[in-house]
Amino acid sequence: MKLFRPLLALAVLSAVLSPAAVAAPVAPAYDSFRPGAEWRDTSGQVIQAHGGQVVPSTDNRGRKIWYWYGEDRSNGYYDSPGVHLYSSYDLYNWKDEGLALRAMSSVDQFENDKYFSKLYKKYTPAQKDVVWRDLSTNAVRTDGWSRPSILERPKVIYNRATRKWIMWVHSDGPSAPDSTSTYARAEAGVAIADSPKGPFRWIDSYRLNHVPSDSVPWCGTSSAFDPAGGMARDMNLFVDDDGKAYIIYSSEENRTMYVSKLNRDYTYLSARPENAVQGKDFVRTLACNQREAPAMFKSEGRYYLVTSGATGWDPNPARYATASTVLGQYADQGNPITAPGAADTYRSQSTNVITVDAERNKFVFMGDRWTPSDLKNAPYVWMPMSFGEGGSLSIGPDQEWTLGDLTPYRRWSVETKLPDYVLLGDTSALPTKVQVRTGSRTQTLAVTWDVSTVAKPGTAHLRGILADGRTFTRSIVVAPRNLRYAVNAGGIATADWQVLTRTGPLLNSNPEQPLGTDPVTGKTWGYTGAGAPSGVATGDLYSTLRYAKNHEPLVYTFGGLEPGTYTVHAGYFDPWPWANRAAQVTINGAVVDQQRLFTGTNEAAAYGGVVVGADGKITVTVAPTRSPDIQVSWLLVSAS
Repeated sequence: MKLFRPLLALAVLSAVLSPAAVAAPVAPAYDSFRPGAEWRDTSGQVIQAHGGQVVPSTDNRGRKIWYWYGEDRSNGYYDSPGVHLYSSYDLYNWKDEGLALRAMSSVDQFENDKYFSKLYKKYTPAQKDVVWRDLSTNAVRTDGWSRPSILERPKVIYNRATRKWIMWVHSDGPSAPDSTSTYARAEAGVAIADSPKGPFRWIDSYRLNHVPSDSVPWCGTSSAFDPAGGMARDMNLFVDDDGKAYIIYSSEENRTMYVSKLNRDYTYLSARPENAVQGKDFVRTLACNQREAPAMFKSEGRYYLVTSGATGWDPNPARYATASTVLGQYADQGNPITAPGAADTYRSQSTNVITVDAERNKFVFMGDRWTPSDLKNAPYVWMPMSFGEGGSLSIGPDQEWTLGDLTPYRRWSVETKLPDYVLLGDTSALPTKVQVRTGSRTQTLAVTWDVSTVAKPGTAHLRGILADGRTFTRSIVVAPRNLRYAVNAGGIATADWQVLTRTGPLLNSNPEQPLGTDPVTGKTWGYTGAGAPSGVATGDLYSTLRYAKNHEPLVYTFGGLEPGTYTVHAGYFDPWPWANRAAQVTINGAVVDQQRLFTGTNEAAAYGGVVVGADGKITVTVAPTRSPDIQVSWLLVSAS
């Protein structure tokens, strides 16, 4: 990060003049964010606030101040000192405020440590047992329990009604003395304080809301688990404009997200789990999506929920979902990151979203770049957030930036309707001007179209660039010119396949069929080879496919073609990419693709220059070159 030169020079001069200062770490002054770089506090120490949250407040002089709470990983994974706190007036430079919540190393601390003896003076022995159970983070325990407790994802909110600061934490650990799991309890713990700096006094930890086990199908493969457990792991907090607070958490073995309303004091649920009503007290959403690390914020009346996949320490693609009400069903909106960082969220995992300016829609993404071999120095990845048409969210990039780079936003949308399809690599049929609505105002703006976004057949995300530089996307079907056959190998008349049938008269009337006579056109076409279809009607050409069996090839024959030159377009997608499939593709006996790999990304191949003679036939063979069976998503045949 950038350094203020006078401050750096002063630090160097002090080190020269004072021998005692030689060993002291340099305290840099920052004026920018540099995602993934080392970040030190104002005393020169590496910041310990992992999996954390930044909360705005005011100091005793009425100035805006920010508090950053997070996991103290100075001792690594175990032996956590507790929840660390830092304060800042500019979000760049952070002062160490010590531990807001202290963990315990010995049960004797209730009597021998002034901090714990004063804080828990009025607790009964049973209450102290709960505190010790939840705050004992020792890797090596002497109380008969085999594993330590875990404090993760600390989040803090201020209750204006009670004037208390409330902290919720993913509180986990063994469920019994002989348990060897540090993630058996799967609870959310809560603590309370009179000041943002603490000390936070631990109250208890709980399982949270759930649905009856027989009301929904279990997302997993084992009957040993069911949705009724009320598990709570990665979590976050959100306070709405009306002062009501909510806890968002990953449940059902990280398979499903829940949003639960808290009570007036923010210290427990609005209703006990056995009495809670879905839609009123909680919502079960994004079921079976395997999401964790939630971060919620609100923009122009719309609720955004950013999550990560559940892959342990390893980074994965982020996704975000939106809802019109906080306890509504959240609709998946896809990955908020494009280009290089999309596959692993720039090697980070979400932990929180900082609302810098709600009225002007300025938000900051907080992420952690976990390094399990050196958690103490695991970097933080803070990135700018921005919005496109209709509130579509973008995060990143992971380059150096400042708060001045956050641009104000007001929701806008392009009102002009586009055609159902465009021809491959051709945007000439699209309008050159569009109507853009912002609030109640509509204006006409020139638009250019990114031809590269329609460079392969199938459903594409067409990108438009407005005259003022704003961009938007539309889902549109891309069709080759002079299409003769359009085969969805999954055998489903998906919406995009139906659009292809309207681009011109085709020689096939069905999405797919075994080799035989077409019932409408009378042409001979279809597949041979042992296989089965996969996919659903709401899918698309890529997600619906035919997979082979018994290591056999899939062979497609297309008859009734006029003599001439053709191009065969093929679509490949593997919903099970870990299988590591590969195939050789031949057309009329000639190898056109020696080693076609199957991945979790939509891939299209174009095999041109295929000459059709008097027999009017093209035969496409997809044969496995590795042990897993192969598959095909779609095949298109077009005349040159």
